[in-house]
Amino acid sequence: MTNNQPATTPANKSTTPPAAAPTPASTPAPALTQRSGRVAAYLAIMLMALGLLTAVTSYSPLAESISTEIGLTDVTYGLLGTVGPFAFAFVSLITPFVARRITLEWTIVIAALMIGAGQILRAVAGESLSFFAWSIVAMLGVGAGNMLLPPIVKRFFPDRIVSVSTVYLTVMVFSTVYPPLLAVPIAQWIGWRGSIGVWGVLELIAVIPWLFVILGLRKSRGAVGGPAQVAPAVNHRTITKRVWSHPTSWTMLVMYAMATINFYTVMAWMPAILNQTAGIEPATAGALLALYSAVGIPVGFFIAPLVAKVRNLGLLYVVVAVLVIVGYLGLWFMPGTATWLWMMLAGICPTIFNITLVATNYRTSNEMGGVTLTGMVTFGGYLVGGFAPLVVGAFAADGLDWSVTYIMLIASMLAVIGMHLGLRRRVLVDQ
Repeated sequence: MTNNQPATTPANKSTTPPAAAPTPASTPAPALTQRSGRVAAYLAIMLMALGLLTAVTSYSPLAESISTEIGLTDVTYGLLGTVGPFAFAFVSLITPFVARRITLEWTIVIAALMIGAGQILRAVAGESLSFFAWSIVAMLGVGAGNMLLPPIVKRFFPDRIVSVSTVYLTVMVFSTVYPPLLAVPIAQWIGWRGSIGVWGVLELIAVIPWLFVILGLRKSRGAVGGPAQVAPAVNHRTITKRVWSHPTSWTMLVMYAMATINFYTVMAWMPAILNQTAGIEPATAGALLALYSAVGIPVGFFIAPLVAKVRNLGLLYVVVAVLVIVGYLGLWFMPGTATWLWMMLAGICPTIFNITLVATNYRTSNEMGGVTLTGMVTFGGYLVGGFAPLVVGAFAADGLDWSVTYIMLIASMLAVIGMHLGLRRRVLVDQ
């Protein structure tokens, strides 16, 4: 994690003209040049990442207990898995506009409050409808937090994008692994309500250092006369138009969408597929899903440095896609042999999320361009990918062989390979 590079490194190597004068949002705040301010920002980012995805992964191991007590039906449970990516898509579309009006810092505070409050309040829900509603609130916060963290890193640590991104991405992947592993033991100790509600406390704690950061920024700006001293070089509408019209932005959106198709299909259907094709029991299938998620932890240490150094970003996507295709072919034709190996190879696919999110920092000139690009990529990615579990469900309802699902997943990785040429050059999409 010593491969720290200035945020301007990719731009210096690019053939695009240098950015104009920074906007107020992209001007580093004096408070964060002090050690205390940077420590608070770092702690806030890591706490946010540590609890970010717990709302998604903490309740499924306890579905039976929850259903027994509050009447969570199969339909409601199925909807929770389906509406998640659509909630992420919706919030990704509106978050950039909110951030421009109330700042990145206040927007991520709201996201943390939504995640924390949503998880705690669904834990005390008396019936399935309120459980469903508060789960959606938490998921909206997850979607906003996920897209805000990359520009937040660019804003507060422009000289340490690689190292900070590496750590927070690893912590974020870890947040998908430990809740399902600890859900049942905690439920046996304090009940299912405590087991799913306790994770919300993490996000509420994350608000505290964010408030210190905001207070420090306010004092700093007051001391130097406020951000009004800096004239914006370009308005936000122009930035949005540039980002949404750039071919590189659309290529990144497609990459994110293909990863979403794969991730949600595997999470929703792989246990059933393995049971029917290889006779693997649900408990073992659950462990294999945990392995699928855990692959991202060691791989995450290499993503940010590679994205920062490699000139042809498309090559990273090609390597990931080829390995994932090998994993799917193994699961398709040899599901009962070395299943763990095929699941590990398939588990490299979510790395596409991390590559894309980190790359938004190196394909934009400032954090407001970054939040616009991240919002576009995650909006389109989740909107397209969210239909995948429904499509596979239709395949299953029609009695189609699981080979059709594998063909769909492999085809999505072939699309990644085919689109990689759109990322062979370093460009700034907001210029």
